[in-house]
Amino acid sequence: MLKSTLRLIPFFLIIATIISCEDEFAETGSDFVNSIEIQPAYEMENLAAYSEKINSVQSNGYNNYFLGKYNDPIYGTSEASILTQLILSESNPDFGTDPVIDSVVLTLPFYSRQIAENEYVLDSVYGDGSFKLNIYESNQFLRNFDPGENGEFEEAQIYYSDQLSEFQSNIENTPLATSEDITPSEMTESIVLFNQLSEENIDTVSVSPRIRVNLPVEYFNEKIFDESNQEFLVSNNSFINYLRGFYLEAEQESANSEDVMAMFNMNAEDADITIYYRTMRPEPSTEIVVEPELEERFETYELSFIGNKVNLYENNFSVDLSDQNQVDGEENIYLRGGEGSVGVIELFNGPDSDDDGVSDELEELRNNNWLVNEANLDFYVNESIASSNTNLIDRILIYDLDNETVLVDYQRDQTTSENPLTSRTIHLGRLREKDNGDKFYRIRLTNHINNIINNNEDNVRLGLVVVDNVNAPQLVDVRDSNLDILNSTISKSFTMPKGTVLYGNQAEDESKRLKLRIIYTETETN
Repeated sequence: MLKSTLRLIPFFLIIATIISCEDEFAETGSDFVNSIEIQPAYEMENLAAYSEKINSVQSNGYNNYFLGKYNDPIYGTSEASILTQLILSESNPDFGTDPVIDSVVLTLPFYSRQIAENEYVLDSVYGDGSFKLNIYESNQFLRNFDPGENGEFEEAQIYYSDQLSEFQSNIENTPLATSEDITPSEMTESIVLFNQLSEENIDTVSVSPRIRVNLPVEYFNEKIFDESNQEFLVSNNSFINYLRGFYLEAEQESANSEDVMAMFNMNAEDADITIYYRTMRPEPSTEIVVEPELEERFETYELSFIGNKVNLYENNFSVDLSDQNQVDGEENIYLRGGEGSVGVIELFNGPDSDDDGVSDELEELRNNNWLVNEANLDFYVNESIASSNTNLIDRILIYDLDNETVLVDYQRDQTTSENPLTSRTIHLGRLREKDNGDKFYRIRLTNHINNIINNNEDNVRLGLVVVDNVNAPQLVDVRDSNLDILNSTISKSFTMPKGTVLYGNQAEDESKRLKLRIIYTETETN
């Protein structure tokens, strides 16, 4: 067998190269090259595809966090809020003599692209509605490490998307501040900021669209500038136990208001709380003066959000996924990002007459001595359910659910690009459309299937998710799911609030039914 396979390598490489460059493989019936026959595609229907609802997923440790409410036409509403620590920009700060706060401003820049002078287009905003941002003081301590059963604090602390009810008692009932109405879809122009350098000198700067909320001066005078509290500013460890953080909530005017959700990079340099203050400091001098004259200075001090943060969700998930058929599969696969749902694909799950854990079909394929030239799964969008353009997602990602890793096809895909829309398109085909208008994704699993058939690798379960970036396949913990088979999911699915519906292996329309399609070369055995 080994020698026969080695003789076929040059031919296989030629065929594989041709196939990978074409969107569709043109079946040629019976072609013979050096007495090696390329067979028509083999379509395997012994698989099961179903959906798993995620009820609680890790929601700390990200850069990006959501605020607002998103109403998906299929899955219902999700409301996202943020619990965040504040971190000192400088420990043990020197505020000068007799400092006086002029203003305090919380800033959250939107993701945006500049398209002309002073003109921007916002990214990662879903919906055209508006909200008011409420800022509450929080007394919930967010730990860096999990104490564990033995109190050893060895593992990083994980917080989950459904913990709002656990934290609620530690969040003040009355907002510290509330913004004016914020309508992201109308924020298309740059914002001019005035930076006072001295009594006479005021500088102006244009910045990208952002949320800016004035916070009460009296609160920060007491918490930060009062001399009795200066001991808490000597280090961040002291500070985060003293002022434990803020809870940010996007409040809509009424239940009937149009929804909007936006994503923010909470670790961005200009995402912070800035204290603008005046103080007295010695005049600059090259001479040593015993009692130097003081002059007024205008300065700033920042509190950043780069510490621990948790995205907290309240979901009204309107699709019942509690009774999924894990043996025969389902008609549809429901995929939603955020605290949403994942597809589960089980290949080669047909009868196993000798009860050895390997299906009869897979055993037969292993005995056929095939070279797998291409293997793919075509996932068709069920547009009778996913009828809105908001449910047409550009990218999906498949991964090894049992071993919690990407597939070998992901690792070997040479189309890697910094642009996530055009990256790894051989393995993870983008949403595309046939001549008849049917929309589908082609996921190539050639190496994965070849390893199962010819290298006797385990036939693992596969996870399927919607993502906003295929270049970041890191996994995050799942604490609770309906079928209790998920321990993790792709992190970039959590930062994608939208969802779609794909036909499964039990779809009534056979032309759109999920099947594994294998294009192979039949070889001779010695």
